[in-house]
Amino acid sequence: MNRMLDINYIKQNKDEVKKVIVSRKAKGVDVEKLLEIHEKYIDVLKKVETLRNLRNNISLDISKAKESEKGGLISKATEMKTELSDMEKELDELRKEIDEMLPLIPNVVSKEMPVGKDEHDNLIVKVWNPRKGYLKMKDSLPYDDVSYAPGEEFPYKDHIEIGEKLDIIDVEQSGKVSGSRFCYLKNEATVLQDAISSLLKKELLRRKFIPMVPPLLVKERSLFGTSHFPEGRSQVYEVKNENVEEGSSLFLVGSAEPSNFSYFMDKVLKKEELPIKIYAQTTCFRSEVGSWGKDVRGIKRVHQFDKLEMNCVCTEEQEREVFDEFMEINEWLFQKLEIPYRVVNKCTGDCGYNASYFQYDVEAWRPKEKEYMEVGTDTMTTDYQARRLNIKYKDGNGTKLARTVNDTGAAFGRIIIAILENHQQKDGSVNIPKALQKYSGFKRILPKK
Repeated sequence: MNRMLDINYIKQNKDEVKKVIVSRKAKGVDVEKLLEIHEKYIDVLKKVETLRNLRNNISLDISKAKESEKGGLISKATEMKTELSDMEKELDELRKEIDEMLPLIPNVVSKEMPVGKDEHDNLIVKVWNPRKGYLKMKDSLPYDDVSYAPGEEFPYKDHIEIGEKLDIIDVEQSGKVSGSRFCYLKNEATVLQDAISSLLKKELLRRKFIPMVPPLLVKERSLFGTSHFPEGRSQVYEVKNENVEEGSSLFLVGSAEPSNFSYFMDKVLKKEELPIKIYAQTTCFRSEVGSWGKDVRGIKRVHQFDKLEMNCVCTEEQEREVFDEFMEINEWLFQKLEIPYRVVNKCTGDCGYNASYFQYDVEAWRPKEKEYMEVGTDTMTTDYQARRLNIKYKDGNGTKLARTVNDTGAAFGRIIIAILENHQQKDGSVNIPKALQKYSGFKRILPKK
């Protein structure tokens, strides 16, 4: 099935699109109004094309006419030019309305994606525990049903309590320097981040990923193309045009995804090149509008963070295989880090931005909070992003739109949270997972305060 969210697909699958809009809580979208405007646009377009043909014919007639006949023809041509100009203005206005409404319509969703309102309707796919491996699933699994505890004989601390005593996290000074939701990582925490990065990069290079260092400031088209605009605009920091070359605004990325996929923008690839798997480690920026008062303690939800993103451009036949490989890498990483986690199938009301077609989250266990925390997202977007960015490939049957798959890879701040909280010891120290020790150079972080 060719899932194209262009106007023709919407027209032919109106009821399906309406259901998706409701279940995904898309705002400002009226399918009936959109189709009505499009019908009017088609009607005006036909009239404009007819008038253009008549104008061309009259121009030809004038060139052949006798002097005595030219006055009437010129007068007629002038009237037609005025009428055509008015209709072209109407056509442009209708096109603008369509262009404003179309991007608000989310991608259709996979039959595997559950219909639901929020995170409570996500389906648990699997649960893994370092001591027990994969656990047997139940029909319904509460958040606190799985726990990997270093011991029951001491009260668990959260990452900020641990980080302050180890002298590796400082949010007090960052508050003075930059305001709330910033942090300083220092001492062993910075080495730990580098160690996680080295472990994952080695695996990605083994799997033939192409490393990238992309721009962190992008033009609006890149964010529109990956569907972070228009609906996610409030989450993005903008650098105003007076400070930017060419007089246009630039935007700080909240992920390497817009930069990475924009590398292929307006390109026609060869089928034999695909899939192209890339990764990029970048600093990311998000305003976190709408999250005031939520997760304010510590480094879980900050304005600036580092992440190693995985992205892939592929064919329709390859996209599920790539999605599964990305999830395999996610699980491999958390098992190497000996962190208890679960995988959830995101529902329609919790699946993020409009490009999402099918989405899994990896969630790490937090023993003090007795809850799971999202640490990574694996997303199939079909041809939704490729259509906007004009990414195509050639095969024996002509030129086709590519497919895109993206994955968080490693959000370092949240992984550090999970390591500190799950590997804390009674004496206040934190054990380093064995897989990281050769990269970090130490086995434990000891309290300094």
